[in-house]
Amino acid sequence: MRHGSDNIHSRIVAWLKIVLPLTALILLSTMFLFSDRIDPSDAVPYSDVDVEQLAREPQMGGAEYSGLTQDGAALTVWARQARPDPDTPGRGQVEAMTARLETASGLVARLAARGGAIDTARGEIELVGAVEINTSDGYRLSSDRVEGRTDASWLKSPGPVSGTGPLGRINAGAMELSPRPDDPEGTHVLVFNGGVKLIYRPKD
Repeated sequence: MRHGSDNIHSRIVAWLKIVLPLTALILLSTMFLFSDRIDPSDAVPYSDVDVEQLAREPQMGGAEYSGLTQDGAALTVWARQARPDPDTPGRGQVEAMTARLETASGLVARLAARGGAIDTARGEIELVGAVEINTSDGYRLSSDRVEGRTDASWLKSPGPVSGTGPLGRINAGAMELSPRPDDPEGTHVLVFNGGVKLIYRPKD
């Protein structure tokens, strides 16, 4: 009787030696099969953040400045990112900068640049890098740098400027937008200087 039990036990052990490895192989194959169906886009995205850099150079996204100048113009400045200048209190360096200046007389100037700076302590703004200037009276201009004020409706390109205006194509060494002197209505004048070249294009 015991001999029969030993035979059954031996058969079970021999059978398990075959079945268990096969089962493990099937499970592994199933895991690899389903792993091929995983969509990498379903993974939770993680961004690499340099904590030390953030502590050393604090930044703010979506910065905005708005206010009224002393001569009644509305000035708004937006930036995709801003960071304070550690050496100059009240001054911030910005990226992807845009600005809108609307004078009391209704003239609107829109500007966009790769970057720049805002100094609220000194009342200065600066747009740098591929600056685009569009005015509501028909000027479309480009410059490398434009300066402005937070307390006055004033803009200046100290370097070369080019573009188009109501009279045609314009190239100049500098440009300045400022209030017209002794004008009670507060209108502005756009002055080009420094080797001005105008290609006149009459209207149809």
